[in-house]
Amino acid sequence: MEEHPMQIMIRCDNPGLFASRAFSTDSVVEVQLHQDKRGLFVRTRDADSFYLMLNKIVLESGMQVESISPVDDDLNAVYQYLIGSNGGGQS
Repeated sequence: MEEHPMQIMIRCDNPGLFASRAFSTDSVVEVQLHQDKRGLFVRTRDADSFYLMLNKIVLESGMQVESISPVDDDLNAVYQYLIGSNGGGQS
């Protein structure tokens, strides 16, 4: 499962700044701003490196972080990954 990117939701006061800085590491493969512009989704291959980078960004920028939570770190996400589901319809 280590090779499967993990998606993390971050709620903060400056998601645009965070997004621009998140791409400074090779572990981040995708960043998408949330539709309400108060958060973002980050997809990473290396969660440990990402969390270290997140701490650095917050300390250097003074950014206010409301929450950080894994989006797909549950049993259903693991099941969908293992069976290779693309979210296609069921009968």
